[in-house]
Amino acid sequence: MFYYKDIILDKNNLNKLECSESARKGDPIAQYNLGSCYQHGNGVIKDYNKALLWYSKSANNGYALGQNNLGELYEKGFGCNKDYNKAFEWYSKSANYECAEGQKNLGNCYYYGRGITKDYNKAFELYLKSANNGCALGQNSLGFCYKNGIGVKKDYDKAVEWFFKAANNGCALGKNNLGVCYRYGIGVTKDINKAFDLYSESANDGCAEGQYNLGNCYYHGIITDVNYNKAFEWYFKSANEGFNPTQYNLGYCYQYGKGVAKDYNKAFILYYKSANNGFCSGQNNLGLCYERGFGTNKDYKKAFEWYSKSADNGCAEGQNNLGFCYEKGFGTNKDYKKAFEWYTKSAEKGCAIGQRGLGSCYYYGNGVSQDYKKAIEWYVKSAGKGDSIAKNNLGCCYLYGCGFIQNYEKAFKWFSRSANDGCSLGQNALGYCYEKGFGTDKNYNKAFEWYLKASNNGDPKGYYNLGKCYHYGIGTSINIEEAIILYNKALDKGIKDATNELNKILKF
Repeated sequence: MFYYKDIILDKNNLNKLECSESARKGDPIAQYNLGSCYQHGNGVIKDYNKALLWYSKSANNGYALGQNNLGELYEKGFGCNKDYNKAFEWYSKSANYECAEGQKNLGNCYYYGRGITKDYNKAFELYLKSANNGCALGQNSLGFCYKNGIGVKKDYDKAVEWFFKAANNGCALGKNNLGVCYRYGIGVTKDINKAFDLYSESANDGCAEGQYNLGNCYYHGIITDVNYNKAFEWYFKSANEGFNPTQYNLGYCYQYGKGVAKDYNKAFILYYKSANNGFCSGQNNLGLCYERGFGTNKDYKKAFEWYSKSADNGCAEGQNNLGFCYEKGFGTNKDYKKAFEWYTKSAEKGCAIGQRGLGSCYYYGNGVSQDYKKAIEWYVKSAGKGDSIAKNNLGCCYLYGCGFIQNYEKAFKWFSRSANDGCSLGQNALGYCYEKGFGTDKNYNKAFEWYLKASNNGDPKGYYNLGKCYHYGIGTSINIEEAIILYNKALDKGIKDATNELNKILKF
């Protein structure tokens, strides 16, 4: 996104006829203005080919803004094939005439390595020139350099100073970045109210990043009440600008029905866009769609492919899911050592599911020597972040005395936490504690209640144990027909003990 300030006329009031006459007489400013009319559709039908024609004339007549805008068309491929070398050439000419916009865009070339080798020092120098020449986006870019230590030593105070100037000069992206500083207390006292106000201004000015951050405020209830409808609205606007993180967030809204009706097909499309634009979380969720058949056919090989890309790009969730593929042999050959490696990377980045996966590697000795103490260490970290399966696994460690002295009361406590989080494994285990009196008084009614919840959540052992309740009248009336249905469900999920119970009923 580039910022243009027409130094002759307000774009909205350009007179196309006057521009055309002057442009045809060779006036480079009029040629520039006519190119701008065609580029933005002001007073004429938008036509990038004609914009290219008139910017070329203006640029070749030595007008710096025409040179800058011609560079933009080559950079974006508007009215021509994308050509970073030509974009760099024209931005250089514009910058040499001290055009602030040209200096900023030439800085971008050095920053991204477009048409020239990356050089953060030169990018910084050009942003500094642009900023001092009054370009709001140049001021924003200079603030970005100071904030992140790009071509210069990190200096949060100077970052805020330049973001403030950019914002005051009407730069929507500068308003967003200043909001980020207030949100996290970077170079300024933390003030979430100011952050929200700045995000709002930026979003209403059409900045995709501001719209994204405002959407996050509504989604997570930052300064305002949680409002998934408004979050979706702002994510939608931001995604239409092509902002990768928002395409991912919007896909998430469609996947889980946040602020909009669930739609796996739309979620898949948005994750696909985000993934192909290189956003690692989008790549992970696209892999999830292929693994589970959300909005597309199940395809473990494609799931593995996208998890691999996500993992290689540093996504902790993608690293966990890649570890899972190696553990289960989804889309690749089983390889416990590789599973262990990827779970470790995910866990060390703080991913709760990865920490649990690593704990299980140590618990079962998959890809590493069995070590119950290390298993517990990682389960505790995962459970501390709210992972309900890790809570169940800690309950199992206490129940069976793995890495701990056997302690039924503590086992019961962890199973309760897991079960109340909605984990079917924990619900089944809690039912078992009530049935056997482990860590609590025997209570067949409560055992039945928790087995029922586990069964309703699709737990294989829940099917089996609930079947036994109906078979033997544990906490409920005997119902052989229901028992047979549940035993068969358990058998379909691999619970072999269900065969013995079925044989008892059928007297085989």
